[in-house]
Amino acid sequence: MHRILRTLCAVAAFLILSACSLPGVGQPPAATLAPPPSPEPTAALAPDLDAETLVEALGVRLSHPQGWVSEVISGTLVLAPSASSLDRTSPGPDLLITLDATPSEQVAAQYGREASQNPEAFFEVSSALIQQSGYTISPTTPITITGQPALLADLQGTGGSGQLVVVVGPQQVVRVVGQSDPASWAQQSVLFQAILESLTFFPLTPTPTPTPVNLALQPDVLREGPAGFVLRIGGNGGERNARFMSARGMATAPDGTLYVAENSRGIWVFAPDGSLLSTFGAEELLDAYDVVRTSTGDLFVADYGRNAIAHFHADGTFIAHWGSAGEAPDQFGLSSPQRIALGPEEQIYALDSRSNAEGDAISSVMIFQPDGTFVTRLNLPSDLAPSDLVVDSVGNIYLAESFGGSVVKLAPDGSELARFGDPAATLSLAAGSIDLDAGGDIYLATYSAGIVRLSPSGVTVSRNGTPATSGSLPGPGEFSLPNGIVVGPGEVVWVSDNSGEYSAVTALRLQGDAALSSTPGPEAEQSATPEPTVVPEEKLLHQWASAATASSFYAPDYDPEGVLGAPDVAGCQDSPAAWASAAPDGRDTLELSYATPVFASSLVIYQNSQPGFVSHVELIDERGEVIPVYTGSPSLSVTCPLAQSITFTQTLSRVVKVRITIDQRGGTYWSEIDAVELIGLP
Repeated sequence: MHRILRTLCAVAAFLILSACSLPGVGQPPAATLAPPPSPEPTAALAPDLDAETLVEALGVRLSHPQGWVSEVISGTLVLAPSASSLDRTSPGPDLLITLDATPSEQVAAQYGREASQNPEAFFEVSSALIQQSGYTISPTTPITITGQPALLADLQGTGGSGQLVVVVGPQQVVRVVGQSDPASWAQQSVLFQAILESLTFFPLTPTPTPTPVNLALQPDVLREGPAGFVLRIGGNGGERNARFMSARGMATAPDGTLYVAENSRGIWVFAPDGSLLSTFGAEELLDAYDVVRTSTGDLFVADYGRNAIAHFHADGTFIAHWGSAGEAPDQFGLSSPQRIALGPEEQIYALDSRSNAEGDAISSVMIFQPDGTFVTRLNLPSDLAPSDLVVDSVGNIYLAESFGGSVVKLAPDGSELARFGDPAATLSLAAGSIDLDAGGDIYLATYSAGIVRLSPSGVTVSRNGTPATSGSLPGPGEFSLPNGIVVGPGEVVWVSDNSGEYSAVTALRLQGDAALSSTPGPEAEQSATPEPTVVPEEKLLHQWASAATASSFYAPDYDPEGVLGAPDVAGCQDSPAAWASAAPDGRDTLELSYATPVFASSLVIYQNSQPGFVSHVELIDERGEVIPVYTGSPSLSVTCPLAQSITFTQTLSRVVKVRITIDQRGGTYWSEIDAVELIGLP
């Protein structure tokens, strides 16, 4: 049998999904000089179909004479009176039947919906290569098999004769070929017709979708906590695949997307609301310790396990590794790199540590081009053993010096410019990680004072979070051993933290207090009462809608374009310069787009006539996620015109649209909207 199947693979294109189907029709009939004598056919003119073959994978059942043999190979059912009949290399005196079935949806996907529903359309696909193989095909005859539409055609070649039948089943499209040598076909066709008429269908068994063995799952997300707490991803609960083993360095994108370097899976990617988007790098990274993101979206990862740095495209596609352990200037120490930073011209700065001849740890900063070309090494003073680094836009380097409890600022050439911290209270700024914001403020994930923000001159500006009680799991806003910090857009600060089986990433908004001393110290930390940070007005962007659509409008003049730009209707009056719904007693929506995405914190709806019927306000971010921010009871306002101000917690993702619902079903008022102002951090 396997020999005949191999000879038929030349017509693999004739099949839809199986690699080799319809044995005996896939090549021109073989010419033979003197065929050996053939035994008498075993079929009878009045066949007794007292046996049955059922193939669950194909969803078909056939009756045939007792003693016949069958086999399914590559999705094709083959039936014959004996094993020797199956093993022939060309059609013989016995009837050979082949059948394949393809789910209708797969036929539709490859050849169009018509081919999955109409036997004539599918017959064209099935017959073309048979004709190219040297067979002639007669005109088709419409038939019905078990109530299903079908077509039948005779096949004729110099070495074989038979019939091709195409049946459109309830869930599958079936092809059946019956063959024998030409001299025997007249007799075998009677048996073929009887077997064909016994064909029945049953529902296909759905193929179970395999469950990936090591698929990352959504970690737990905690959203309730003290003032300034935004959310926490991870912890010590949930399934193993939904937990960090050790969350470390992080990076963010302008839209708030978070990248977390983690030693078991490489890089975890989260939406600003904590939703898991993807993971990548598990195969390429041995031990991801830190990650930075370039302006183009490419990512560089400190692969501590390989003593190297890995480069990935924005979509997570691996590009290359560079670096190795050794004593050369461009090589890393055995425990490096753990921390990396992005510098001017997107150069990569890596913190390196190694032992000298006396066994003392010596630290340095290595600088590389994005392609891995080594630039230079800046040796650090022997009294520095920094835990992390960050680089500003002009190349100044800031080091978190955990043992000395200070922040050390270096010039681009490595010379020291400043040290911030209290030598008498070294724990106050002892930090596991450091970052900068665009304004030059310094952020520290400290071990004993929470998350601290310093001005460029080293003055404490704000903070949040507290150390967890020793021996207990951190609560919301508490940290045990902070290991990474990144300042995200929208003034959200992300901090990674680890303690035994506990590993999490927390988002905070820092708190400020005017009473904080200019010199950080434990006394100042304990005496201050934090208040919510107020975003300075000069940082906020006020913008008007640049595009608008609505579910209806009162034609021809009160269209959605009336809401674009600043208010232009004076006082309380009906005006075609504003938007109004088509009917005064319905429920309508107005959707507005804004040119600059912002982390929104408020909006103002200017209503110039019959105000007060705003029932819902929703924000839509760059990913299309809908964020409800207002629900009210619509009623006619006594104030007109009305500038309805709606404030809410600053969004974690950037908003690009506002959707307003007007509900006037309680009366006939014809409320009008003149403009909508969106306010937030760009």
